Amino acid sequence: MSESLSARPKRDSWHTLVGIMDDDAGVNQAVENLREAGITSDSLTVILKREDPDEPEPFPEGTRYIVIPDDSRGLELAIGVAVLFVISGLLFAFTTPAIGASLFLFFTTLAAILVVGSFSKVGVMPILIDVEAPAEESGFWNEEFENGKVLLFANTQDRHTLESAWEALQRQGVYFDAVGGRLKPQPVSSAVLHWTRAGGSDRLVEEIQEA
Repeated sequence: MSESLSARPKRDSWHTLVGIMDDDAGVNQAVENLREAGITSDSLTVILKREDPDEPEPFPEGTRYIVIPDDSRGLELAIGVAVLFVISGLLFAFTTPAIGASLFLFFTTLAAILVVGSFSKVGVMPILIDVEAPAEESGFWNEEFENGKVLLFANTQDRHTLESAWEALQRQGVYFDAVGGRLKPQPVSSAVLHWTRAGGSDRLVEEIQEA
């Protein structure tokens, strides 16, 4: 944990507990425990990865959660643009030999970067960057997320609630970090936001593509 018990604030300020959990029923238990500790539904977010981001999750009613697609969406576009770069480079190489070699090298380099980037996993990192999460912790959270873990964000401005939530996660044996500030994840990079309602999950926010 990045913050010791003795380092908790003596005055009210925003703090966030970030739990790293196995993708199992323990997540539901953690959600229930944090609610009992005083964390409101709007201040509690679960982030997970699924092949179908529209498939409802069996979380307790009122759970706010973000699903990151575990697929290759966007891969075709990146590869298509890379092919266009290569063709453009070849065209310049044959039509304007004086500068063609340099342009061909430039375009093929861009194509290579696009292809490599399309196969690189970004995981939850775009969301962490969006909420301005601490750099050192973000790398660890993203790595654990890619290894199949689920992230749970609980933020509060109330010191008593923070202490109760801290103790609830400790009792359950959940690994968590405590960081200053309010980290409220929002869906970016094709992620989808859901709220679990009675009878199933409602998709309240459409996919948000990267600008």
